[in-house]
Amino acid sequence: MQNNAFDVIVIAGQSNAEGNGIKKDDKEFVSEKVYQIADKNNIGTKVLEDGKVIIDMVYPTEIVLEKAHERISADNKKMADFSETFAKNYIDGGYLRKERKVLIIKTAVGGTGFARKEWGLGSILFERLNFMVDYGLNLNKDNRIIALLWHQGEHDSFENAALTADERYKFYKENFKKQTLAFREKYGKEIPVITGEMADSWAELPENKTNCDAVEKALQDACREIGNAAVVKSTGLVSNDQVFGNGDNIHFCADSIYELGNRYFAAYKNLIKPENNRH
Repeated sequence: MQNNAFDVIVIAGQSNAEGNGIKKDDKEFVSEKVYQIADKNNIGTKVLEDGKVIIDMVYPTEIVLEKAHERISADNKKMADFSETFAKNYIDGGYLRKERKVLIIKTAVGGTGFARKEWGLGSILFERLNFMVDYGLNLNKDNRIIALLWHQGEHDSFENAALTADERYKFYKENFKKQTLAFREKYGKEIPVITGEMADSWAELPENKTNCDAVEKALQDACREIGNAAVVKSTGLVSNDQVFGNGDNIHFCADSIYELGNRYFAAYKNLIKPENNRH
C-alpha cells in the first residue's frame, strides 16, 4: 500500500473526532479503497502536583499504516467516527481518481484542547499531527491533502473557569486561527477546513450554553476570517445518552456521527473550487 497515491483526509480534535459513537450493530462504511494512519502508542493524562492535568505520551510514537477501521473501545466495541462517511461520500461522489486511494490520518485525542496547551502552536498534539501528516505525505510524492476535519470545543468550554464568555471567545478564536493557518502554511494555503458544532444535548444545558456559544461563535468567526472554511450545524443530531440512556450526553451516537460526516462532506463540496476538482 505504500506505493499507492493517496487523497489524504486529516482528522483532528477531541473525542467526537476520535470516534465515540455507540453502535447498535457491527455495520461499517469503510471501503476497500480507504486506509488510515494511526498512532498505536498510549496517550493518557496525568495530574501534576499543582492539580493541572497534562497529556502523557509514550515516545517514540508508533505510526501504523493499515486498512481503515473504526476505533476499538476499551471494552472491545467499535466506536463510530465521521471520517468514514466523509470518505465514503468522497468516493461515491466521483472525487477519487480510479488509480488512487483515500488515506485518513487520525490525530484526534479525547478530552484535549487549547486550554491545557495540548492543541495549539508548539503543543504536543499539533507537533504529533505534523509528524503523522509528514509520514503520510512521504509515502508517495503524489499524495495530496484534500481536507482538514476538526471537531473540538467541549474541553475549552469548561476549562479555564475564570474566563468570561468574551475572554473565552477571544482565546479560542486566536488559538484555532493560529494553528489552522500554521497547518495551511506548511501543507497548502487553500486546503479546505471543516469543523462542527457540539452536541446540543450537552451544549444547550443551562450550565454549559454561555461558554459553548462563545466557543462556537469563535469557530464561526475564525472560519469566516481565514476563508475556505466552514462550521457544520449539529441541529437534530442526538447523543449516546438520548439513544441508550447511559448518561453520555456529550458524544454523538453512531447514526448521528455518520450524519455529521455527511454534513462535513456537504460543506466540503461547497468549499472546493472547480479548478481543484479535476478528474
